[in-house]
Amino acid sequence: MSLEPLFQKEIPKREFGKTKVKMPILALGGAYAVANAERKREAIELIQAAIEDGWYYLDTAANYGISEDHFGEAIKGKRKEIYLSTKCDKRDYDGAMRELERSLKRLQTDHLDQWIVHHVSTRDDVDKLFATDGAIKAFQKAKEQKTVRFLGVSGHHDPAIIMEMLERFNFDMTLIPTNAVEAHHPRSFFKQCLPLAVKKKVGIAVMKVAGIGRLIAPDRLTAMEAFQYALSQPVHVGVIAIGNKDHLKQWGDAARAFKQMTPEQIKAMEDRTRAFAMDISNVYHSWL
Repeated sequence: MSLEPLFQKEIPKREFGKTKVKMPILALGGAYAVANAERKREAIELIQAAIEDGWYYLDTAANYGISEDHFGEAIKGKRKEIYLSTKCDKRDYDGAMRELERSLKRLQTDHLDQWIVHHVSTRDDVDKLFATDGAIKAFQKAKEQKTVRFLGVSGHHDPAIIMEMLERFNFDMTLIPTNAVEAHHPRSFFKQCLPLAVKKKVGIAVMKVAGIGRLIAPDRLTAMEAFQYALSQPVHVGVIAIGNKDHLKQWGDAARAFKQMTPEQIKAMEDRTRAFAMDISNVYHSWL
């Protein structure tokens, strides 16, 4: 497949919560193919193709291997065209500041549009983040100094922990799992965390839309169905980590064809996924 723009019409946009940024409902995740150290050129071309296709929200993380380096190479000359987000999993101030400096260097930029406290999973994480020497102070300082425009928090283990983070700090956005099996899990982000995020008016980005790939199968759902379900919730953007340019087109088509599902359609899809819900959602809920 060539690198010619794949789109025939623009990806729909939504206002990203209180940030007021007009965001495409589809974002490029920085794991998998774009983080493949052995296929650098292909990874960079994939990122560039996504940008050309209208995926201007780019999501990566400091601990996604070589991902930040690939994004840095791919966005040369295009920095003003994109919304650049990375994540930091350090829990102490010094560690977070060092990682921010490293991320900026790897991304070849002097500022981030978004910096996310990465995979907050346990009470111990929260205690460390808000300690006297905790990383939250680094996030605050980065925003005050305008090195970072917006701050976020992500997690996919326990919705109660993300809810506590949203209550304790004035985050601009959150990144949580939302898919057609999430509602069946006893620790459902969809049922527990999403209402608070809506109330707080934060930007809501969702991950695990395809259930780490396990939701997309002939006897399960298509990418189109999975995307329709996730974006029919009160969220703003789905973050998709793709494997190749065919996947790029598949998810781009799903975004452009998006139609809001009715409550009846949502319930029917949840009924379809009930039988294999735990097989999928337990994977990422349990992963720390």
